[in-house]
Amino acid sequence: AGLLRNRPAATHWVALDLLAETDPTIDVRRDERYVDDGDIVTSAGVSAGIDMALHLVRRLAGEQRAREVRRGIQYDPAPPV
Repeated sequence: AGLLRNRPAATHWVALDLLAETDPTIDVRRDERYVDDGDIVTSAGVSAGIDMALHLVRRLAGEQRAREVRRGIQYDPAPPV
């Protein structure tokens, strides 16, 4: 659809090469959990999607609200293993 043409983006590690091949103009961010490019935000997987969602809550409703949401869903970003 061309939504990511000439823009940075993250995706799941399995699809990194496919994304780069699909449109070589996409700046594939291989080491970022999410990428906020203003009106388009992409993430790199399930837990990265939670990080992205909390980032959007912070962007739209403030840091305190994002902390409340994080606590409400019991999301602890420190890996258990």
